[in-house]
Amino acid sequence: MRFLALLTVLLTIALAFPRLGLHEGYTRMVFDLGPGTTYQVAQGDGTLTLKFQGIRPAADDADVDSPQVASYQVVSGKNGATVYIRLKPQVKVKTSLMQDGNGRRLVVDLLSSDKPQITPTSSKPTPSPKPRVQTDPDKKRIVVLDPGHGGIDSGAVGYVTEKAITLDVALRVRKLLQDQGIQVVMTRTTDTQLSTDKRTDLGLRADMANSKRTLFVAIHVNSSPGNSAQGIETYYFGDTMDSSLLAQVYRENGGGTLGQQLTREAQTVGQRLVSDLLAQANLVYSRRLAETLQNSMLSATGAVNRGIHSAPFYVIRNARIPAVLIEIGFANHPVEGRKLGTPSYRDTVAQSIADGILRFINNGASVSR
Repeated sequence: MRFLALLTVLLTIALAFPRLGLHEGYTRMVFDLGPGTTYQVAQGDGTLTLKFQGIRPAADDADVDSPQVASYQVVSGKNGATVYIRLKPQVKVKTSLMQDGNGRRLVVDLLSSDKPQITPTSSKPTPSPKPRVQTDPDKKRIVVLDPGHGGIDSGAVGYVTEKAITLDVALRVRKLLQDQGIQVVMTRTTDTQLSTDKRTDLGLRADMANSKRTLFVAIHVNSSPGNSAQGIETYYFGDTMDSSLLAQVYRENGGGTLGQQLTREAQTVGQRLVSDLLAQANLVYSRRLAETLQNSMLSATGAVNRGIHSAPFYVIRNARIPAVLIEIGFANHPVEGRKLGTPSYRDTVAQSIADGILRFINNGASVSR
């Protein structure tokens, strides 16, 4: 079963159309073509249009927001597909066709131009075409909520206990999302663990961030050696050189020697992701999800802004969908800890998380997969 699951993931990645890579100075889009596929490339005012015949990828509409590309849209037709890439100003286009076994790859590089481009003027400028794909009513938006810790693992303990707060907030978020027609998957719905072995527990949670879901949000409560730290912070997967953040990652990854070992393993995964185009695109969307949730929570709660960071959290190391870990406050802060103990404040936090998730989904941010 594990082999079949891995094969499914690999096939999903291979069929991504396009595959996206973000690099210093340019954005790369790779289109996998069959032996008989033909294509045409045309550049208009702010839009690069690619027309394909002999291939039928799934329709898609995604924001990119790199320095070179605003977004792209895949419109699937009867005998082919058209891809509209909305470019940012002063971008040069370079295409190349590469042989890949029995198939071919069309590589489109969008490069930042050092020289300003001169745009022809016209008394009646023609607006760039921006077709929209109708939303498929049968396409389910599935959000995974992961209340941190649980069962034998209490998490942070202060004026409140982390495992109880994360579950309560996650259940509130679930209700709010379900009221808006969003399907929600919970990693746990009671005070329990997925496994008494911490490595297995975190691995089972991480497995739920698969390509059949839309996004993954792990909810945690923070703690500090003293009781002066407070505020909200949000993480997406990556590395960190900040020793204070690394100490926190150790705690959330199981603590002690195990926490350090799982953190090293997650860091190794991060190094492999550098060459994975789809993973790199996913990290861009994960950061955007982190920004959306952080802004929503700060606006609603008035809490201290502790920022958005990348860190090697084990639970989001292999995510193939936008995935973040949020720390909604400090259990041992004399003010914030007591706030987290009140249902009204937890309701405010839950509402802000749900609002951020809905805003992210409604903006169409997703990764081709």
